[in-house]
Amino acid sequence: MDYRALLTIPLVALVLTASGAETLRQPTGWVSFAGWDGLNSPTHEAGVAPETENSSQRALTVKAIGERKAHQIGSIFQGLTGYADRRIRFSAQVKTAGVDQWAGLVVGSGIHPFYHVPDLQEVEAGAVAPRGAAGCPDWCDVSVVADISAASGGIATVGLALIGNGQVWARGFKLEIVGREVPVTTHRFGAEAAALNKANGEWVEKQMRNWGATPPQNLSLQ
Repeated sequence: MDYRALLTIPLVALVLTASGAETLRQPTGWVSFAGWDGLNSPTHEAGVAPETENSSQRALTVKAIGERKAHQIGSIFQGLTGYADRRIRFSAQVKTAGVDQWAGLVVGSGIHPFYHVPDLQEVEAGAVAPRGAAGCPDWCDVSVVADISAASGGIATVGLALIGNGQVWARGFKLEIVGREVPVTTHRFGAEAAALNKANGEWVEKQMRNWGATPPQNLSLQ
């Protein structure tokens, strides 16, 4: 087996414009992102779990802020370079609470802002869709295996994500290169959220088609 432990977190982070909440401490090398509900209300927050700050093993957490919709996503992740044509395994212990949609580890080939709900066609294109493995109500070992293509520039995005409500924690991160005999994770991250988002968009379009014509207002600019 072509298998070797590479490193434990932190790794190299991408410099991106974060839209996540900043109330939790952001560890060096990680970037938190969340969707927005209105102009100034992020849907989730992510960072180091405060209750683990002084423990022997810190944990990352992502939690919903208020009541969230089923397709809204919060995440914390980092981008890595130099993995072209490699198969990698991203592992950690993961715990969830009150999750009504999905929460767990995610690995994507290329630059993937995990907070963004993907297009359903993109998710169904299995070769490019990020892979995900869900956590458990109690601490459990979770791992995601994914191929990183040369077409992505050898960039891999790894992280922790939460769709919908609840909270997720992860600790003891590890990244490894594995051999081709290790199967790729089959679950496509964001598939459920993409389907819900598509259905919601179709419903909105149907309602709009039934609206009456709206005349323009104040064309004389009074």
